[in-house]
Amino acid sequence: MKKIPALILIAAIVSIAVCALASPQGSAKRRTPALTNDDLDAASASAPLPSENEVRLSIKERATLPRAISWQRDLRRASEVARAEGKVIVADVYTDWCGWCHKMDETIYSDPAIVALSREQVFVKVNAEDGGEGQRFAQQMGVRGYPTTIILDGQGRVLNTARGYISSPRAFGKLVQEALASRAR
Repeated sequence: MKKIPALILIAAIVSIAVCALASPQGSAKRRTPALTNDDLDAASASAPLPSENEVRLSIKERATLPRAISWQRDLRRASEVARAEGKVIVADVYTDWCGWCHKMDETIYSDPAIVALSREQVFVKVNAEDGGEGQRFAQQMGVRGYPTTIILDGQGRVLNTARGYISSPRAFGKLVQEALASRAR
């Protein structure tokens, strides 16, 4: 009788080992982003909840909400627009291979509140490995990890920076609000 439970235990261990080895996560070809302290710092940031009036939108208002961010791709043009319209520049410094950068696109930049915020400020995508303007910008700003969000005024003065993945649209909104408040000082 004692041999049967031992056989079951051995079979279970072998099954788990086979599944783990066959899993794509065990593949050397797959890159899995690692959390950094910057990610954890961003995760702890939170902003106050919006009021009920800010949340309630009519069906007509919802239909007029933009569904995606209209990203600027040219830093010079983004700076001109920000200066002329008194807006800040929200620069998303990314690389094509960065898993957390893609996650920001999926979870933060697709959020309706952030899309609406992008209509009030100038959002620019900056590829840190483009071999040109984006790479120079990343070097000048001292970017060492991706994604990095840098908020600048129209004159190019840094107002706020977040290194790593920003955990929620609320934390992202707080980052922008802090930059706007520092600009007013």
